[in-house]
Amino acid sequence: MERRARRTFTIDPDVSEKIDILAGGHNIEINVLVNKALRRFIEWGRYVDNFKLVTSDPRLMKILWSHITIDDARRLGTETANDAVAEFILYYFHKFDLDSVLKTFQVIGAEYCNAYVYSEFGDQQNRTVILRHSVGRAASAYYGASLKALCSRLGLNLELEESDDQVICKIAGGGSLKGVIPKTFNEQMAGRPIEKSAEDKISHRVIVNEKT
Repeated sequence: MERRARRTFTIDPDVSEKIDILAGGHNIEINVLVNKALRRFIEWGRYVDNFKLVTSDPRLMKILWSHITIDDARRLGTETANDAVAEFILYYFHKFDLDSVLKTFQVIGAEYCNAYVYSEFGDQQNRTVILRHSVGRAASAYYGASLKALCSRLGLNLELEESDDQVICKIAGGGSLKGVIPKTFNEQMAGRPIEKSAEDKISHRVIVNEKT
């Protein structure tokens, strides 16, 4: 059974008013709202500015992908994975292994960016990841090349099956894999403070669920 941790914090007056309006006439559990908002910030929001993460309309992305060749999409996917995505994984998880790579595709790519629908099955030795979308073959090439580049850094073999609306990624050899953490990690990831607001705030007591 989950334990609850009591936290007291302050929020802006206008936010408090909007909570009251939102709850007016409805049976809304404030703790649920707070938990969801905090979780979204912790898992997603605090990285938006640092890594320029955005959500995009799938209709717009379909048009953009239609103007990119398959080869260019693969090249872009490889470059992005080896640069921005690898850096993000290290910053987010403080390690670089298969679990953190796949978690990035699941949490960031699927749950928060809504770029595709993520599904996975298999075991630690052999995994199959399916990324379903509706934006064209170039997108499949991009996502597949990104995951392949990251798996290559870990010494893993990856087979790809691409189509217009999904990419199937078959990963072999994950069971004996050891994570990779560069010696310069702390130096690379240092100096990324989160700014705090100095505006007037009011007290608002809540109980936030925390898993222990």
